Amino acid sequence: MASPRSLFASLLALLCLTAAVPAQAGGRAPDDPSVVATDTGRVRGVVTDRGRAFLGIPFGAPPVGERRWRPPAPVTPWSDVRDATRFAGACAQQARPVLGAAEVTNEDCLYLNVFTPPGGGGGKPVLVWFHGGSFVSGTAAHYDASRLARTGDLVVVTANYRLGVFGYLAHPGLTAEAPDTGSGDYGLLDQQAALRWTRANAAAFGGDPGKVTAAGQSSGGLSVCDHLVAPGSRGLFARAVVQSAPCGVAARPLAEASSAGTAFARGAHCPGGPAAVVSCLRGKSAAELLKAPTSGAAPWWPVSGTPVLPVPPARAIAAGDHAKVPVLLGNTLDEGTIGALIVESGGVRLNAVTYPVVLATLFKRDGLRVAARYPASRYGNDHRLAFAAAFGDYLVACPVRESARQLATATPGRVFAYEFADRSAPVLYNVPPDFPLGAYHGAEIPYLFGYLAAPEVHFDPAQTRLAQTMTTLWARFATTAAPDPVTWPATAPGPYRPLSLAPDAVTLRGDFEAAHQCAFWATVAAPTSQGPLKA
Repeated sequence: MASPRSLFASLLALLCLTAAVPAQAGGRAPDDPSVVATDTGRVRGVVTDRGRAFLGIPFGAPPVGERRWRPPAPVTPWSDVRDATRFAGACAQQARPVLGAAEVTNEDCLYLNVFTPPGGGGGKPVLVWFHGGSFVSGTAAHYDASRLARTGDLVVVTANYRLGVFGYLAHPGLTAEAPDTGSGDYGLLDQQAALRWTRANAAAFGGDPGKVTAAGQSSGGLSVCDHLVAPGSRGLFARAVVQSAPCGVAARPLAEASSAGTAFARGAHCPGGPAAVVSCLRGKSAAELLKAPTSGAAPWWPVSGTPVLPVPPARAIAAGDHAKVPVLLGNTLDEGTIGALIVESGGVRLNAVTYPVVLATLFKRDGLRVAARYPASRYGNDHRLAFAAAFGDYLVACPVRESARQLATATPGRVFAYEFADRSAPVLYNVPPDFPLGAYHGAEIPYLFGYLAAPEVHFDPAQTRLAQTMTTLWARFATTAAPDPVTWPATAPGPYRPLSLAPDAVTLRGDFEAAHQCAFWATVAAPTSQGPLKA
């Protein structure tokens, strides 16, 4: 049976939218700003008038061989100055044609990047960024954070983490060998290791280890939701940014994950008892594992019911059992256009005949109600846009609103909500040129980062101003936990009023709940079949 999480996985699947005595951390060579001493050794980065960049710094031992499907191990210190002028390779993942990305079989991928603003000084806020990609794709190397660091006068860390089967395989054999962590949450453990590295080394790069923001978009944002409730993440960050990620679907139950893992082992031709299965799987090459069949729409996802994530984030956040830190979160105006693209890329052209059939397949008895609420006539008789509106409202916009309200109940005055609304945003992905993406899922990324996986992004003057506004607001949140208390008040009981972010039109939106029909969606049962949205 499908769930909102499996549908969200379908949306994300097309996106992204890379022995010695240790040196003492805490400073850089006095005459050479390109060299910094970390807690495992010195690194040499790149210095320009735009700031400094230290790329490809290891924060965990290579998770290969017997370390595959184990928590990240400590890095072996080095004595020479390590080159940190190039991004490290991405974690193993399947090819994603819409991203123009080839298959990656590299498992030695636990590396991070540090961007600092120009000039010296210390005590700067730190933002740690976890990339998106449906937990199966993407890399930190896609994100150039130099503009965000420079504009916001903060330190930005971007980190890789294990993906797909390497990051989220749950199996009884793996659980038995690691009772302290269980299985299925290796990617989250990697992220925790990156956060611990940041706390230990922030001061060396001019940052304040007590002022760390955990941030991410899409599956990176869902990861931040998980860190809000994970016991091992407490105290590792002081603020959180959750972009286009409804916390209610941030994990899957252990029983479901273990069933998927057992089925995967069979498909990978690894029979026998739990220990024999694990030994067989560890003997497979990365390429073999990437080609093995999977079951379900979201076989690789963080797992709740484990020591790493004991309680589902949806339940913990609803109960107020989460880190009481300030949170900035939101969605894009047209989250669901990627969902429409998924349908059509699966061979179903959305038109007057197929539109109600797709909705009936997804929502069963509620399909007709959804069709009546979202008639194509309201969207220029474009059934793609009608489906996109329904899909995005149900799956992202209204659930993000719910997450914001729940978090604000437990942390009043400390939750700030937004909606990115530039429908002319540059397109980052390989989609048909005539497809109406609008302010699509991931459209806000180039306004905060240089996105290196796409062709050069060109902004018009109004978009340039919007990018400046957004980087300023995000940085101010990381610095003060209040981006702009005058023009952007915290989420409070009553009507939901996120800050709408559009070129030359940054203002509170008072009609969000009505426009996204959240009261209607509260009456609709969860979809009972994925139908054409199966990834």
